[in-house]
Amino acid sequence: MNTSILICTHKEFNYIPDNSFLPIHVGKENSTTILPYQTDNKGINISSKNKNYCELTALYWAWKNLNDVTTIGLCHYRRFFDFSGTKNSIETIEINEPYFLNYFENYCFHDNYLEGFDIILPKKIVKTRSLFSHYSLSHLPKDFHILEKTLIRLYPEYEASFKKTMFETNSFSPFNMFVASKELADNYSNWLFTILENVEQQLTISTNPYQERVLGFMSERLLNVYVNHHKLKVKYFPVHLITNKVKSNSLAIKKIIESYNNIIFWFRKMVVRKIATNSIYFVIAIISR
Repeated sequence: MNTSILICTHKEFNYIPDNSFLPIHVGKENSTTILPYQTDNKGINISSKNKNYCELTALYWAWKNLNDVTTIGLCHYRRFFDFSGTKNSIETIEINEPYFLNYFENYCFHDNYLEGFDIILPKKIVKTRSLFSHYSLSHLPKDFHILEKTLIRLYPEYEASFKKTMFETNSFSPFNMFVASKELADNYSNWLFTILENVEQQLTISTNPYQERVLGFMSERLLNVYVNHHKLKVKYFPVHLITNKVKSNSLAIKKIIESYNNIIFWFRKMVVRKIATNSIYFVIAIISR
Protein backbone atom coordinates (compact mmCIF):
# COMPACT_ATOMS: atom_id res chain seq x y z
CA MET A 1 0.00 0.00 0.00
CA ASN A 2 1.45 3.37 -1.06
CA THR A 3 0.67 6.11 1.47
CA SER A 4 1.13 9.89 1.50
CA ILE A 5 0.24 11.87 4.60
CA LEU A 6 0.44 15.49 3.51
CA ILE A 7 2.13 17.77 6.04
CA CYS A 8 0.86 21.26 5.27
CA THR A 9 3.39 23.97 5.99
CA HIS A 10 4.52 27.46 5.00
CA LYS A 11 7.88 27.23 6.78
CA GLU A 12 10.71 24.75 7.25
CA PHE A 13 10.32 22.46 10.26
CA ASN A 14 12.16 19.59 11.93
CA TYR A 15 11.00 16.04 11.34
CA ILE A 16 12.52 12.68 10.55
CA PRO A 17 11.96 11.81 6.87
CA ASP A 18 9.52 8.92 6.55
CA ASN A 19 8.04 7.38 3.42
CA SER A 20 4.49 7.86 4.71
CA PHE A 21 4.89 11.65 4.91
CA LEU A 22 4.83 14.23 2.11
CA PRO A 23 5.56 17.77 3.33
CA ILE A 24 3.85 20.30 1.07
CA HIS A 25 4.41 24.04 0.92
CA VAL A 26 0.89 25.54 0.90
CA GLY A 27 0.16 28.96 -0.58
CA LYS A 28 3.37 28.80 -2.60
CA GLU A 29 1.83 30.76 -5.49
CA ASN A 30 1.82 33.89 -3.32
CA SER A 31 5.06 33.16 -1.47
CA THR A 32 8.66 34.01 -2.30
CA THR A 33 9.92 31.55 0.33
CA ILE A 34 11.73 28.53 -1.07
CA LEU A 35 11.34 25.33 0.92
CA PRO A 36 12.76 21.83 0.17
CA TYR A 37 9.24 20.41 -0.12
CA GLN A 38 6.56 19.64 -2.67
CA THR A 39 4.63 22.81 -3.54
CA ASP A 40 0.89 23.20 -4.01
CA ASN A 41 1.19 25.40 -7.12
CA LYS A 42 2.21 22.65 -9.54
CA GLY A 43 -0.21 21.10 -11.99
CA ILE A 44 -3.92 21.80 -11.43
CA ASN A 45 -4.12 23.84 -8.25
CA ILE A 46 -5.76 26.60 -6.17
CA SER A 47 -2.55 27.65 -4.41
CA SER A 48 -3.31 31.36 -4.88
CA LYS A 49 -6.46 30.95 -2.73
CA ASN A 50 -4.64 29.57 0.30
CA LYS A 51 -5.61 32.48 2.57
CA ASN A 52 -9.27 31.45 2.10
CA TYR A 53 -8.93 27.66 1.74
CA CYS A 54 -6.06 27.16 4.21
CA GLU A 55 -4.71 23.57 4.19
CA LEU A 56 -7.30 22.61 1.60
CA THR A 57 -5.01 23.89 -1.16
CA ALA A 58 -2.85 20.84 -0.35
CA LEU A 59 -5.85 18.52 -0.48
CA TYR A 60 -6.93 20.02 -3.81
CA TRP A 61 -3.43 19.56 -5.25
CA ALA A 62 -3.38 15.92 -4.12
CA TRP A 63 -6.86 15.30 -5.51
CA LYS A 64 -5.90 16.61 -8.95
CA ASN A 65 -2.25 15.59 -9.21
CA LEU A 66 -1.29 12.81 -6.78
CA ASN A 67 -2.30 9.65 -8.58
CA ASP A 68 0.21 7.02 -7.50
CA VAL A 69 -1.00 6.45 -3.94
CA THR A 70 -3.64 4.19 -2.43
CA THR A 71 -3.91 5.94 0.96
CA ILE A 72 -3.80 9.65 1.66
CA GLY A 73 -3.97 11.85 4.74
CA LEU A 74 -3.72 15.44 5.85
CA CYS A 75 -1.98 16.94 8.87
CA HIS A 76 -0.10 20.14 9.75
CA TYR A 77 3.51 20.94 10.50
CA ARG A 78 2.48 21.60 14.12
CA ARG A 79 -0.32 19.02 14.39
CA PHE A 80 0.14 15.28 13.98
CA PHE A 81 -1.95 12.22 14.72
CA ASP A 82 -0.59 10.22 17.65
CA PHE A 83 -0.91 6.63 16.39
CA SER A 84 0.79 5.13 19.45
CA GLY A 85 -2.47 3.95 20.97
CA THR A 86 -1.08 4.50 24.47
CA LYS A 87 -3.77 3.90 27.08
CA ASN A 88 -3.29 5.44 30.51
CA SER A 89 -4.87 8.03 32.79
CA ILE A 90 -2.97 10.92 31.21
CA GLU A 91 -3.50 12.28 27.70
CA THR A 92 -0.73 14.32 26.10
CA ILE A 93 -2.12 17.27 24.15
CA GLU A 94 0.95 19.43 23.52
CA ILE A 95 4.52 18.39 22.80
CA ASN A 96 7.80 20.11 22.00
CA GLU A 97 10.19 19.34 19.16
CA PRO A 98 12.55 17.10 21.18
CA TYR A 99 9.56 14.98 22.27
CA PHE A 100 8.32 14.83 18.67
CA LEU A 101 11.67 13.67 17.35
CA ASN A 102 12.32 11.21 20.20
CA TYR A 103 8.95 9.53 19.74
CA PHE A 104 8.63 10.09 16.00
CA GLU A 105 7.53 6.51 15.34
CA ASN A 106 4.30 7.30 17.21
CA TYR A 107 3.35 9.76 14.46
CA CYS A 108 4.13 7.56 11.46
CA PHE A 109 1.27 5.82 9.70
CA HIS A 110 1.19 2.06 9.14
CA ASP A 111 -1.21 0.24 6.84
CA ASN A 112 -2.89 -1.77 9.59
CA TYR A 113 -4.21 1.39 11.28
CA LEU A 114 -7.03 1.53 8.73
CA GLU A 115 -7.94 -2.16 8.82
CA GLY A 116 -11.67 -2.49 9.46
CA PHE A 117 -12.24 1.26 9.15
CA ASP A 118 -13.05 3.71 6.37
CA ILE A 119 -11.33 6.77 7.76
CA ILE A 120 -9.12 8.04 10.57
CA LEU A 121 -10.15 11.31 12.22
CA PRO A 122 -9.03 13.39 15.22
CA LYS A 123 -10.76 12.62 18.49
CA LYS A 124 -13.86 14.77 18.70
CA ILE A 125 -13.96 17.98 20.68
CA VAL A 126 -17.15 18.51 22.68
CA LYS A 127 -18.77 21.95 22.88
CA THR A 128 -21.64 23.37 24.94
CA ARG A 129 -23.38 24.50 21.76
CA SER A 130 -24.40 23.06 18.42
CA LEU A 131 -21.87 23.26 15.61
CA PHE A 132 -23.96 26.02 14.06
CA SER A 133 -23.96 28.08 17.28
CA HIS A 134 -20.27 27.44 17.79
CA TYR A 135 -19.52 28.54 14.22
CA SER A 136 -21.70 31.64 14.57
CA LEU A 137 -19.91 32.74 17.75
CA SER A 138 -16.48 32.58 16.11
CA HIS A 139 -17.32 33.45 12.49
CA LEU A 140 -19.97 35.18 10.38
CA PRO A 141 -23.46 33.61 10.58
CA LYS A 142 -24.43 34.99 7.16
CA ASP A 143 -21.66 32.95 5.58
CA PHE A 144 -22.98 29.81 7.25
CA HIS A 145 -26.46 30.42 5.83
CA ILE A 146 -24.96 30.74 2.34
CA LEU A 147 -23.22 27.42 2.90
CA GLU A 148 -26.45 25.76 4.06
CA LYS A 149 -28.50 26.99 1.09
CA THR A 150 -25.75 26.07 -1.36
CA LEU A 151 -25.34 22.52 -0.05
CA ILE A 152 -29.10 21.89 -0.13
CA ARG A 153 -29.32 23.22 -3.68
CA LEU A 154 -26.37 21.20 -4.98
CA TYR A 155 -26.83 18.05 -2.89
CA PRO A 156 -30.41 17.92 -1.56
CA GLU A 157 -29.86 14.33 -0.42
CA TYR A 158 -27.43 15.68 2.20
CA GLU A 159 -29.92 18.12 3.78
CA ALA A 160 -30.95 15.86 6.66
CA SER A 161 -27.34 14.93 7.46
CA PHE A 162 -26.26 18.57 7.30
CA LYS A 163 -28.99 19.75 9.66
CA LYS A 164 -28.49 16.91 12.10
CA THR A 165 -24.73 17.46 12.21
CA MET A 166 -24.85 21.25 12.37
CA PHE A 167 -27.91 21.92 14.50
CA GLU A 168 -28.31 18.82 16.68
CA THR A 169 -24.70 17.90 17.41
CA ASN A 170 -22.19 19.53 19.75
CA SER A 171 -19.03 17.57 18.89
CA PHE A 172 -16.85 17.25 15.80
CA SER A 173 -13.44 16.20 14.53
CA PRO A 174 -11.49 19.42 13.81
CA PHE A 175 -8.48 20.63 11.82
CA ASN A 176 -9.48 19.10 8.42
CA MET A 177 -7.21 16.19 9.37
CA PHE A 178 -7.88 12.64 8.19
CA VAL A 179 -6.42 9.48 6.71
CA ALA A 180 -8.42 7.42 4.18
CA SER A 181 -8.14 5.56 0.92
CA LYS A 182 -7.35 7.76 -2.08
CA GLU A 183 -10.65 6.71 -3.62
CA LEU A 184 -12.64 7.91 -0.61
CA ALA A 185 -10.58 11.10 -0.38
CA ASP A 186 -11.18 11.83 -4.07
CA ASN A 187 -14.93 11.32 -3.71
CA TYR A 188 -14.96 13.58 -0.68
CA SER A 189 -12.84 16.21 -2.45
CA ASN A 190 -15.15 16.27 -5.46
CA TRP A 191 -18.14 16.84 -3.15
CA LEU A 192 -16.34 19.34 -0.93
CA PHE A 193 -14.82 21.57 -3.59
CA THR A 194 -18.03 21.60 -5.64
CA ILE A 195 -19.73 23.13 -2.61
CA LEU A 196 -16.94 25.48 -1.53
CA GLU A 197 -16.25 26.85 -5.00
CA ASN A 198 -19.94 27.65 -5.36
CA VAL A 199 -20.05 29.24 -1.91
CA GLU A 200 -16.93 31.26 -2.71
CA GLN A 201 -18.69 32.91 -5.65
CA GLN A 202 -21.45 34.14 -3.35
CA LEU A 203 -19.36 35.33 -0.40
CA THR A 204 -18.09 38.78 0.35
CA ILE A 205 -14.94 37.51 2.03
CA SER A 206 -13.82 39.50 5.05
CA THR A 207 -10.46 41.26 4.97
CA ASN A 208 -9.90 40.25 8.58
CA PRO A 209 -6.88 37.87 8.51
CA TYR A 210 -8.73 35.35 10.68
CA GLN A 211 -12.17 35.50 9.05
CA GLU A 212 -10.77 35.36 5.52
CA ARG A 213 -9.97 31.70 6.25
CA VAL A 214 -13.71 31.13 5.94
CA LEU A 215 -13.66 28.21 3.47
CA GLY A 216 -11.20 26.29 5.62
CA PHE A 217 -13.44 26.81 8.67
CA MET A 218 -16.48 25.60 6.74
CA SER A 219 -14.73 22.45 5.57
CA GLU A 220 -13.89 21.46 9.17
CA ARG A 221 -17.63 21.04 9.71
CA LEU A 222 -18.37 19.64 6.25
CA LEU A 223 -15.99 16.72 6.72
CA ASN A 224 -18.15 15.64 9.66
CA VAL A 225 -21.31 16.01 7.56
CA TYR A 226 -19.82 13.78 4.85
CA VAL A 227 -18.70 11.12 7.33
CA ASN A 228 -22.09 11.09 9.09
CA HIS A 229 -24.06 11.00 5.84
CA HIS A 230 -22.16 8.00 4.48
CA LYS A 231 -22.06 6.29 7.90
CA LEU A 232 -18.33 5.75 7.53
CA LYS A 233 -16.56 3.57 10.07
CA VAL A 234 -14.25 5.94 11.92
CA LYS A 235 -11.15 5.26 13.96
CA TYR A 236 -10.31 8.20 16.22
CA PHE A 237 -6.79 9.15 17.27
CA PRO A 238 -5.60 12.05 19.42
CA VAL A 239 -3.80 14.97 17.79
CA HIS A 240 -0.63 16.41 19.30
CA LEU A 241 0.16 20.10 18.92
CA ILE A 242 3.86 20.96 18.72
CA THR A 243 4.64 24.00 20.89
CA ASN A 244 7.51 24.89 23.19
CA LYS A 245 6.41 22.62 26.03
CA VAL A 246 4.93 19.22 26.87
CA LYS A 247 1.44 19.45 28.34
CA SER A 248 -0.85 16.65 29.49
CA ASN A 249 -4.38 16.45 30.83
CA SER A 250 -6.07 13.92 33.07
CA LEU A 251 -8.44 11.77 31.04
CA ALA A 252 -10.78 11.65 34.03
CA ILE A 253 -10.98 15.45 34.13
CA LYS A 254 -11.43 15.55 30.37
CA LYS A 255 -14.39 13.16 30.59
CA ILE A 256 -15.93 15.29 33.34
CA ILE A 257 -15.60 18.41 31.18
CA GLU A 258 -17.09 16.63 28.17
CA SER A 259 -20.01 15.39 30.29
CA TYR A 260 -20.56 18.90 31.62
CA ASN A 261 -20.54 20.30 28.06
CA ASN A 262 -23.03 17.65 26.96
CA ILE A 263 -25.35 18.50 29.85
CA ILE A 264 -25.22 22.22 29.02
CA PHE A 265 -25.91 21.43 25.37
CA TRP A 266 -28.88 19.21 26.29
CA PHE A 267 -30.24 21.90 28.62
CA ARG A 268 -30.02 24.54 25.89
CA LYS A 269 -31.87 22.26 23.47
CA MET A 270 -34.65 21.73 26.02
CA VAL A 271 -34.98 25.48 26.63
CA VAL A 272 -35.15 26.20 22.90
CA ARG A 273 -37.79 23.51 22.39
CA LYS A 274 -39.82 24.87 25.31
CA ILE A 275 -39.70 28.39 23.91
CA ALA A 276 -40.63 27.14 20.44
CA THR A 277 -43.56 25.11 21.82
CA ASN A 278 -44.87 28.02 23.89
CA SER A 279 -44.57 30.31 20.87
CA ILE A 280 -46.67 27.91 18.79
CA TYR A 281 -49.33 27.70 21.51
CA PHE A 282 -49.34 31.50 21.75
CA VAL A 283 -49.84 31.91 17.99
CA ILE A 284 -52.63 29.31 17.96
CA ALA A 285 -54.35 31.08 20.83
CA ILE A 286 -54.20 34.43 19.04
CA ILE A 287 -55.54 32.93 15.80
CA SER A 288 -58.33 31.16 17.65
CA ARG A 289 -59.70 34.35 19.19
